[in-house]
Amino acid sequence: MTTSKPPRICLPHAGISRKTDFLLGAFFSSVHVLLTTIVYHYVPDPYMDEFFHISQTRLYCAGNYTWNPLITTPPALYILSMPLCGGYERYANSILLFFAIPAFCRFRRMFVREDVWLTVSIVGSLPILMASSVIFYTDLLSLTTVIWGFSIGNPVVSAAFFLVACLTRQTNIVWAAIYAFSVLASKIDVSRPKFENLKRLIFTAFSLWPFVGLAAGFLVFLYLNNFQIVLGDAKAHEPKFHVAQFFYMILFCAAHTWTQILPNLLSHLSHLTDLKALCLQAVIAVLVYQFSYDHPYLLADNRHFTFYIWRRFLSNPVMRATLAPLYTFSARFMSLSTPNVHVFHKFLFVFASLLVLVPAHLFEMRYYIVPYVIWRLATVNNRKSLLALELVSQVALFSVVFSLFLFKTFEWPNEPGVKQRFMF
Repeated sequence: MTTSKPPRICLPHAGISRKTDFLLGAFFSSVHVLLTTIVYHYVPDPYMDEFFHISQTRLYCAGNYTWNPLITTPPALYILSMPLCGGYERYANSILLFFAIPAFCRFRRMFVREDVWLTVSIVGSLPILMASSVIFYTDLLSLTTVIWGFSIGNPVVSAAFFLVACLTRQTNIVWAAIYAFSVLASKIDVSRPKFENLKRLIFTAFSLWPFVGLAAGFLVFLYLNNFQIVLGDAKAHEPKFHVAQFFYMILFCAAHTWTQILPNLLSHLSHLTDLKALCLQAVIAVLVYQFSYDHPYLLADNRHFTFYIWRRFLSNPVMRATLAPLYTFSARFMSLSTPNVHVFHKFLFVFASLLVLVPAHLFEMRYYIVPYVIWRLATVNNRKSLLALELVSQVALFSVVFSLFLFKTFEWPNEPGVKQRFMF
């Protein structure tokens, strides 16, 4: 017996928040306070991009609203963190995490109602997210507001979250658009007459007026900013057709979910020799070979792990291309891990990820945080023992990275006496 397709494109469940989710948020926030305090002990002064973020926040606290032309993203984090001026700015992320975890829980329940806390704990322990949040970076605020925006059904409230998301990182306008298109698509019912569907679409479009305003505001921003996405340092952030970024993201997601691959490992491997898979690998190999770029920041800064990944592996075009089976393997795993997600939403996810990642010139793994979190929270998990192993893996990797950051310091010859530290 065949099952008929549902007449509407909609999510499996409505978003549900529970008061107890804030207990998990409080736990993560408390741990984050401890980690941030440790960072303050060993790294009391602003480090790397913190020089720009913290100095801009303190300028605002002093009533000086001039803009540093080297800062590329809008000032939402600086404004929200003003009460913490004077050496406590990093704790802003500890507060944010208290609200991020319940957002993850609510978003998870929109797709899967099982293993909510365990899955959210895995996502909350993502090493690059934790590492970038114990210092004063924008990643956690960007992620938190995007996930809350997706999780709220009220268009006005959702648009307010996406507004803050865009005022944290401009490319979040793409995720806001995906939300609006998803809401519109959910009103189409193929079992109803076309005229009735048209009326429903028009009514829904009017209800999405906050997103129309958000889009209009973004277009005004582009016009006033000489049609550039970044606010400052535009020459160093000129867009490229960097297709390889998308495949790096796919590999990043699969690698962090390696335990979930194990039960179907042989099946995934056997499909690599299918004719369609081989053709796809050939196309990916050409794209990654041809459309992958280095960046002056990537080549000049040996404090980032991406410096070593690029120098030892990805800088070689042939080696990049020979990784095509891994990209195909990872893409298949990601798709099959979300059988509960409508193909239209999968398309929107891929489309949005391409729009956000492909123009980015710099190979930077922090760009993959939002796509990873959205995908991982929507996946159907395997048995709990593998989930526990995945959580242990995340915590172990972060512990290694955190220890390297704190204790494995080195100096540059041109900056004697200044401790340099390893980071994502």
